[in-house]
Amino acid sequence: MTDDSKTGEREGLRRVAPNPKMAPSGLVMEFPLPIGRTTEFITPSEKLFVLAHLGVPQIESDSWSFDLVGLFGSPRSLRYADLAQFTPKTVRSFHQCAGNPLEPNKPMRIIANVEWRGVLLRDILEQAQIAPSCRYIWAYGLDYGAFKAPSYSSPLQEHYVKDLPVDYVMNHDVIIATHLNGEPLSPKHGFPARIIAPGYYGTNSVKWLCRVEAADRRANAYFTQELYNDRIPGSDTRKPVWEIEPESIIVSPGTGSELSPADVLISGWAWSATEVESVEVSTDGGVTWADAEVEPRENACWQRFGYQWVVNHTGHYELLSRATDRNGRTQPLDGARNSVHRVGITVVT
Repeated sequence: MTDDSKTGEREGLRRVAPNPKMAPSGLVMEFPLPIGRTTEFITPSEKLFVLAHLGVPQIESDSWSFDLVGLFGSPRSLRYADLAQFTPKTVRSFHQCAGNPLEPNKPMRIIANVEWRGVLLRDILEQAQIAPSCRYIWAYGLDYGAFKAPSYSSPLQEHYVKDLPVDYVMNHDVIIATHLNGEPLSPKHGFPARIIAPGYYGTNSVKWLCRVEAADRRANAYFTQELYNDRIPGSDTRKPVWEIEPESIIVSPGTGSELSPADVLISGWAWSATEVESVEVSTDGGVTWADAEVEPRENACWQRFGYQWVVNHTGHYELLSRATDRNGRTQPLDGARNSVHRVGITVVT
C-alpha cells in the first residue's frame, strides 16, 4: 500500500500535474438563465451556468489522465479511454451553485437541472482497492491561479481541491462525468472529465479532474478549509458546504407581473439533497401559508410544485414559496443562501 496519504496534506498545496493553458484565466462567471426562464425540466446545456474560480484549462483528451493515489492497495493512473472498461452511468440531477463564498448568507438561486453521463466513482475506487481506513476522497482539478473577486484575492492556488466523505461517495451515484445532456463536456463545463456529486453544492463537483486521493482526513486546501465553510449559528464551529439545503423558486408568475383578477397558478421548482415532501406558498408576504401540490422526485432532479390561487382584489402582492424535505429541514425566511424566494406582482383591473 502506498504512503501517499502521509504527504497528501502538503500535496494539496503544490502542483501535481503539468500546467495546461488557461483560456481564459481568472474568475469566469456566466449565468445565462434568469429564474423566470427556468421553465424546462431539463436545462439546455448552453443555459447551464458557469463558475470557474481560477479560469478554464484547455485540455486534449488523448493526453489527459488522472491518478489514484493515497490509501489504495492498487494505486494507478487512468486515461480517457480507460473509462470505457467501467459500466456507464447516467445521472439526472439538479445542479446548484453555492453562491459567493465571501457572502454565504446571500441567496443567489443559480440552479439548473441536467443529465450527466460517466462512470461511478465508487467502481473506480473499488478496482483500485480503497483501504478501510479511508475517510475522505480528495479531488484535484487542473485549474490553477488566484481567485480574485472585487476587493479580494486569494493566494496562488496550484489546484482547485475539494474533498468528499467516502461514505457519501460509496453510497450515492457520484460519477466521473464525461457528458452533459448527451454531448461531451465543453471545456468550460469540465472537459475531459469532472466529478458530479448529486445532492451536494456545485463547488464540490471538481472540473478538469487530474487526481483522486484517498485519505484519512480532510484536505488542507484553500477551497476546502478557507472558503466554502459556513459558521454554525450560535457557535464558533464551521461546517463544510456539502449537502444542499431545501430550496424553492417561483417561476410563474414572474417578478413585476401584472395580472387580472382570476384563478392564478403559482408554480415553480423545489429541491433538496433529499426529496422535498412539501411546499408552502404565501400570497401575503409570509403572514399566512397554504400547501401546494408537489410532484414526486425523479432520480435526483428538482420537483415541480403548483398552487391554484383565487385572487379577487386588485393591489400589490408578495408571493413566497417555502420547501420542506423528508428530513424535516425547512427554508428560513431570510439570512441564508437558501432563504425563501419572494416575487412581487400587481393585480389590476
